[in-house]
Amino acid sequence: MRSWGLTVAGAAFVCGLLFAGCKGGSVGRSGESALDRSAREYVRLAVALGQRDADSLDYYAGPESAVRETLEQPPALRAIREAAVGLQERVRQEQPMAAQDEVRRTFLLQQIESIVSRVDVLLGVPRSFDEETRASFGVVVPASYDRDEIQVVQRELQQLLPGKGNLADRYQAFDGRFIIPAKLVPAVMARAIEACRAETSAHVALPSGESTSLQFVRNKPWSAYSWYKGGYKSVVQVNLDFALTVDRAMNLACHEAYPGHHTYNSIRDAQLVQGLGLKEYSVQPTFSPQSMLSESIAMLALDVAFPEAKRVVFERDVLFPLAGLNGKDAALYLRVEGLVDRLHTVEPEIAREYLDGRLEFERAGSELERAALMAHPEAALLYMNEYRSYVATYTYGRDLVAEQLQERSGGVDEARWKVYAQWMKDDPKLRGMHPEAGTASTGTRMGGG
Repeated sequence: MRSWGLTVAGAAFVCGLLFAGCKGGSVGRSGESALDRSAREYVRLAVALGQRDADSLDYYAGPESAVRETLEQPPALRAIREAAVGLQERVRQEQPMAAQDEVRRTFLLQQIESIVSRVDVLLGVPRSFDEETRASFGVVVPASYDRDEIQVVQRELQQLLPGKGNLADRYQAFDGRFIIPAKLVPAVMARAIEACRAETSAHVALPSGESTSLQFVRNKPWSAYSWYKGGYKSVVQVNLDFALTVDRAMNLACHEAYPGHHTYNSIRDAQLVQGLGLKEYSVQPTFSPQSMLSESIAMLALDVAFPEAKRVVFERDVLFPLAGLNGKDAALYLRVEGLVDRLHTVEPEIAREYLDGRLEFERAGSELERAALMAHPEAALLYMNEYRSYVATYTYGRDLVAEQLQERSGGVDEARWKVYAQWMKDDPKLRGMHPEAGTASTGTRMGGG
């Protein structure tokens, strides 16, 4: 652990932020407003944190020249925290002149608070799971899940899954029938992404020149990750250490690329950064309200792009043959996957008990196996060890967004696309996306961004 004293580079970094925040007037000589200056310094803070801890930064897509000094001489964590606290106070004191400025100020304050929280975690400051989710994501996950609902789902699975005995083992045996042979994964993934892009481009105006590239990796704690590189380009990495079924490949394709992370990041870059000059959206800290919304929305990407009937047909007739698998049980397979997916509501509570020290590794694994049917829960727990409360984004956050999507669209497919497309430009104003949300409804097993 670093000492409390600042390094020379860290001290210079803090002084630079203080000087930038003390310029007179709401608009500087160059026409840059106080909020513009604060946004620029926030970006430097987020990039600095990413230099100290790679897990803390999803992406920076702005010009390297804007953060070159930070990249070359990243300040220490304590210097980042001190600068963030100072910046937060200055942003609070700024007097926005218009409603849109108030929106910017609120966003910046939430994002800066998440940086402070993440630094505290990295420095070993004791924080409970709920304290982390409140400070990092602006939510508190309900204290428990609906156990009656879980029992209903598991009873239905008992009838659908062949065999006897442990339900988790029966599910894994069934699931194993649909795993894509490793040598065919690239072809299946490429075709799935192509189909997801076609559906998305029919409903959403994609930026000119956007594209994704596909890479396969190993030895990562997540199953897939979408790295936004700027210029409307993303690299989608798929971890071959995780066995992929046909539907899981389809889910990753939509989640990471179209209409999920890549689409979200590209459109927001075009609309907010390039279009409106809002530099704060050129960066995304991993543990932040911004990232929570991005992850939550991406979790719905497959359901929006491929409602169940369309999904069954495409997977059965296109992806199953491409994977060398018989598609005769495709409908049953998707029914089972849909039921198992509903078990994701148990994960935040188990994560809370585990990360707060009330469940040790083995017992937490047993709970995930029993309630969520994870036959190999150690991978999920190792993910929690590294990403901690991030589990709230793709479980509870996903359910908050799903509620809004249902209410605003009435469950009509075309209306769902319209709502989803609008979210590419404007964040959903979710009831419950704040610290008092603990009594709202409860929030996949998809690690990564």
